[in-house]
Amino acid sequence: MPLKAPRDPGFAALRRASRAAIVIPAAFAFGALVLRDPQNVIFIVFGCFALLVMSDFGGFRPRRAVAYLTATLVGAVLVALGTLVSPHAVLETALMFIVGFAISFARVFGGYAAAAQTGMLLAFVIAVSIPAPADEIPTRVGGWLMAGTISTLAAVFLWPRFERVTLAKQAAKALRAIADLVASLAPGAGDQGRPQLIEAARLAEKAAQREYAVAAKRPAGPARRERAFVELLGELQRIVDLIEQPFDLYGASTRAPIDESARLVAATVAALRASADVLTGGAPPHVTAVAEARDVHRAALDEWAAKELRTGRPAQEVLDGLAGDHTLRVVAYVTVVLASNAVIAAGRRPDPDLPLPEGVPRLQGLGGGAIRIWRTITTHLEPNSTITQNSLRVASGLAVAVLLARQLGLQHSFWVVLGTLQVLRSNALGTGRTTIQALAGNVIGVVIGGAFAAAAGNNPVVMWVTLPVVVFLAAYAATTVGFVVSQAAFTINLIVVFNLISPAGWQIGLVRIEDVAIGAAISVVVGVLFWPRGARRELARGIAGFYHAVGIYLDHAFDRVLGIEEAGGADAARGLSIQARDRAAEAFDAFLNEKAPSPLDPQTAGSLLSAGNQALLAADVLDVVSGRMGYQASGCPDGARIVHEQVDVMLAAFLRLADQLALSELDQHPARITPQALRGAALHCLSHWRNDDQAGRGALAVVIAAEWVQNLARMEDDVDRSVAIAVAAARTPWWR
Repeated sequence: MPLKAPRDPGFAALRRASRAAIVIPAAFAFGALVLRDPQNVIFIVFGCFALLVMSDFGGFRPRRAVAYLTATLVGAVLVALGTLVSPHAVLETALMFIVGFAISFARVFGGYAAAAQTGMLLAFVIAVSIPAPADEIPTRVGGWLMAGTISTLAAVFLWPRFERVTLAKQAAKALRAIADLVASLAPGAGDQGRPQLIEAARLAEKAAQREYAVAAKRPAGPARRERAFVELLGELQRIVDLIEQPFDLYGASTRAPIDESARLVAATVAALRASADVLTGGAPPHVTAVAEARDVHRAALDEWAAKELRTGRPAQEVLDGLAGDHTLRVVAYVTVVLASNAVIAAGRRPDPDLPLPEGVPRLQGLGGGAIRIWRTITTHLEPNSTITQNSLRVASGLAVAVLLARQLGLQHSFWVVLGTLQVLRSNALGTGRTTIQALAGNVIGVVIGGAFAAAAGNNPVVMWVTLPVVVFLAAYAATTVGFVVSQAAFTINLIVVFNLISPAGWQIGLVRIEDVAIGAAISVVVGVLFWPRGARRELARGIAGFYHAVGIYLDHAFDRVLGIEEAGGADAARGLSIQARDRAAEAFDAFLNEKAPSPLDPQTAGSLLSAGNQALLAADVLDVVSGRMGYQASGCPDGARIVHEQVDVMLAAFLRLADQLALSELDQHPARITPQALRGAALHCLSHWRNDDQAGRGALAVVIAAEWVQNLARMEDDVDRSVAIAVAAARTPWWR
């Protein structure tokens, strides 16, 4: 059977390992042979490893250089703090907990903060785990700064990979495929080729999502351009979802014969293609043109309906014509938001007059960044957040490891702490599995490395010649090969490095196994005590919170369209929905990153998150319809009352799904909506409009609200089975 090359998109791991194999041995040789200070050497070697291998920042050269220099300065502060408290067991344990929590929590900001997490933890762990007096701080910090300077130069000039360019190209490719799909919504285009266009758009959208998922430096967090790019990826999926499951609520086979439908399609397609261009350096899209075309289309649709009703056309035919373009109108709305995010992601300014939802990061400068940072912290710094839970788990494990290593007086105590960090996972079962893998990998590494050390006989020439090879293997295996091989390669690397620092032969491997075993045992205990079920339970709860928050926002939005609520609660409800969505998305990411067998598959979990996003989109559109466009059903109170009753039924079913995901016990099944009642309400209001020219907007508000009630009810039916699977997974014991 032929060997299969490890998956390495863009040869990122090969570039990283090659850089490390050149730079780390050279830096090590300079420290060991020229500076001749063991403290300095340790921080040079592990500083380079932390920055070049564990962090490996992406981006264009200027931003990459700034990221490396910033990490170097932050690491220097952590090294100084760790050294300062290292002689004091209680103080170093307490500070380890605080620093561990802060660095782990900072991954919620994504981007460089997430990429730097392990490297920054390593800086503090080494400093705090090797006791030294305060007068050693300059030497240690000097070694770290040297490592940072070398790493910055190497990362900027040695085979950099510009991941943002690749991400932008994939997103642009998806945008063009989706533009072709939207073009099929034009009048007269027909449905024959649409399934193939949907498949092509879905594949392109998924490819963009995958490219984002494997990026070492993911755009995310409060940075304005990065946040906009993340939002854009979600909107790509929403457009494909909308067209794949269109609004065909009354089985309408006709659409209003107005020229503005073709113009709206053309404006939307042009904006999507221009959004692809702006991501790859082209001119920005004319976003205002889509918003204007949507308004003109709405006015033409209203005029057509009024004219047809006055000429005696049956209300049911007029209703079918109105419903025919609803999918197109929602796609156009999402395109306005998507194109604005594309403009921001490309570093341009969106039209300040466009009414965009809160998710679009329009605020610029330090003030806008500070607001987004504060919102991010307040969103995730709460007990049910997977970010907070994982940060507490990591901080507790590292603090216990530091304290226990000190009490046992272990020679290489930082290996205990590193063992804890490497093994600890977000669930107890995953932690147990990686513990076995770590021990197996270290045993293999000790056997191979010990045999090599014994054969080399501490010959420095042989060790120096071997060093670049073992550094390359350790760096390459860290992200491309299995965990067992990665641990074995890292152990061999440590045996060679420490024999060059202070010859100890193969016995250093036994110390390594002992220390890793202690660290792994700490991880297992912490994993069992701190949320042992991991992300699958918190994912269910996170989506439950999302559904509850969106349910409240939907209630306000429907009330406003139906003329029951003038204004007030919708804005606050939307803000809470965005926070709940972000918490659910983080829980989903944590679930995917567990990479462990689970009764809940990623596709099912993704469908639950998509359902919440669809409900959020519905509330946003209804808010625009009632607020900016002024459609409210006060002119047709009887129809509004009937639709409101169906809204209550639909929301009760939606909130019941939320209660199920929250693991609440429920005895009764909710009622189901009555499509005939919704259609009857819409027909009643259209008939009333026939005799009252002032009742037009009220009638259309009822029609729009009725369409969304049916669409959301269909969505609830689609995810009902997914909810049952997620609930069963959340109830499954952690050891299964």
